Amino acid sequence: MSRLTTHHRVDDAGLALLREPRHGAVYTEAEPAGADVFELGEGPFDHYRRTLDVRSTASGHDVTERVEFRIAAPVWRRLLAIPVRRHLRRPAGADGVPWWAPPDRFDAATARAISLLCLGAVVTGYLGSLIGQTATFATEEFGVDDRVQGQLLAAVRIGTLITLVVATLADRSGRRRWLLASMTVGCVATVAGSLSTGPWSLGITQSVARGFATSIAVLVGIMGAEIAPRNSRAYVTSVLTLCAGLGAGMSVWFLPVADLGPSGWRALYVLPVVGLPLTWWMRRHLRETDRFDQQATRTDVDAAEGMARSRLALVAGVAFLVVLFATPASQFRNDFLRDERGFSATEVSLYVLATNTPLGIGVAVAGKLADRRGRRPVAAFGVGVGAVLTLGTYVFSGWGMWVASIFASMIGAMAGPTLGVYQAELFGTGRRGRANGIITVIALSGGALGLLIIGDLSERLGGFGPAFACLVAAPLAVVAIVLTRYPETAHRELEEINPVDAPGR
Repeated sequence: MSRLTTHHRVDDAGLALLREPRHGAVYTEAEPAGADVFELGEGPFDHYRRTLDVRSTASGHDVTERVEFRIAAPVWRRLLAIPVRRHLRRPAGADGVPWWAPPDRFDAATARAISLLCLGAVVTGYLGSLIGQTATFATEEFGVDDRVQGQLLAAVRIGTLITLVVATLADRSGRRRWLLASMTVGCVATVAGSLSTGPWSLGITQSVARGFATSIAVLVGIMGAEIAPRNSRAYVTSVLTLCAGLGAGMSVWFLPVADLGPSGWRALYVLPVVGLPLTWWMRRHLRETDRFDQQATRTDVDAAEGMARSRLALVAGVAFLVVLFATPASQFRNDFLRDERGFSATEVSLYVLATNTPLGIGVAVAGKLADRRGRRPVAAFGVGVGAVLTLGTYVFSGWGMWVASIFASMIGAMAGPTLGVYQAELFGTGRRGRANGIITVIALSGGALGLLIIGDLSERLGGFGPAFACLVAAPLAVVAIVLTRYPETAHRELEEINPVDAPGR
C-alpha cells in the first residue's frame, strides 16, 4: 500500500475545492463516503481512499490530506507509484493528461491485465533476441563462418510454423491458455539450448524456442488490443513493445558474460529458467479477454472472409518487406561490430545499450501520436527515416555510426506500435489469431530471406554496408503502401473496424 500525505493552508474557497470529488484523466472519485472521506469512482487502483483532516482557525484552515492507494499492476506497482504519486500531489482542480497516461482512463481490471501482459512481453523480448545476440559467439566456439551463421539464423525462423499453429488454436480455445503454454515451452527449449554441441543442435532448440517466443508476442499483442479501450490501442501496443525491448535489453546486459570464455554465451540460455515460476504465477491472475469470451455468431462469413483476405495480403506484404531489411540489420549488428569495427563483447554491449536505449522515446511518442493523430503518418515516418538511418550505421564509422544508430533506433522504433496495432485491429475476433500467425510466418520468412541475402552479399561485396544498400528499397516501398493503401483505424472500436464482430451479427 502506498501512502501520500500533503499539508495545505487554505481559505474557505480552497477548502471547498479540496472537498470536491476529483475527476481527472487518470482517475475519478465517487461521491463522499463520509465526512471528508473519498473513495474511488473509476481508475487503475485496487484500493483508493482520500481523507481530509481539517483544523479551522480565524485566519483560515489547516488541512492534512492523506491518500492511500494500491495500483492494480502486479510486479510493476512500485515503479508506477512514482509518477502516480506526483500526479496525486497536484492541486485540486488541476486538469490535463500526464505525459505518461493513456488517452483513455483505465479501470482496475484493464490495468491489471495489461500489467500481466507486460510480463509476457518481457519474456518474449528476451527469448526472441537471444540467438541474435549470441550467434556470433556460438559460431566462433563451433568454428564456422558468417555464411553458416546466416544459415543458422535463417533456419531458426522455421520455428514460426509453430506460431501459426498456436495462433490458430488460440482462436478456438482461448488466448490465455496458449500464451501460458508458449511461455512454458519457450523457456524450457531455450534452457535446452545451453547444452548444444554444434550449430545445428543449437538451431533445433532455438527453432522451437523462437517459435513459441513469437507465439507469445502474437498473443500478447492480440490480448492487449482486445482489452484496450478504443483510443488507447496504440498506446497499449507501445507499452508492450517497450516491455519486449526491456526483455531484449536484458540479453544485452548479460552479454559481457560471453567474454569469460568460449562457452560463456551458454550462461545466457540458462537464465529463462526464471520464467517458469513466473508463468505459473500468471496462471492464477491472468483472465481470458472478454471479447474472446463474448464473440458473436457470424452470419456473413463469405463477405467477411473476402475482406479478411484482402487485408491479410496487404498487412503480410508490408510485414515481409519491413522484416526483409530489419531482421538482418539487427541480427548481423554484433558480427559487424566485432569483425568490421573490432569491438569486444563488452564494447558491443555498451554500444547496443547506448544506442538502443533511446528507442523507448520513439515507441512512447509513437503510441501517443498514433492514438491522437492517426497511425499512417507515424508508421510511414518511422519506417522510411528509420531505414535510411539504419543503413547509415553500417556505412559510417566513428561518431557518425553512433549518431546514426541512436536516431535509427529512436525513429525506427516508431513503426513498431503503429504497424503492430494494425495486425490486431484489421481482423475479427474469430480469425485474429490465425491471421496474425500467417502474417508472422510470412514476415519471418522475409527475415530469413534477408539473412541469407545479407550473409551472402556481405561476403561477395566485402562488407555489410554495400549489402544493406541493396535492400533499403524494401522499407521505402512500405512507406508508399502504408500512405496509400492502409485504412485509418484510430478512435474506432474493433467492432466498427470489423462489422462481423458487432453484436447481433
